[in-house]
Amino acid sequence: MATITLAFRDASGEAELMTKKDLQIELAPIRSDISLIKWMMGILLGGVMAILLKSFFPA
Repeated sequence: MATITLAFRDASGEAELMTKKDLQIELAPIRSDISLIKWMMGILLGGVMAILLKSFFPA
């Protein structure tokens, strides 16, 4: 039992823990990509709606 405890203590002592700041730094590019995708989807949806409205209500 003592061997397992020592092994766990040694393994956890060398482990690198991720802080909240590290996580924010890693997720920043993903958040910016998601924001860009939201804008692109909004523009695309607006274009599709314009085409649909034009087809149902011709000038």
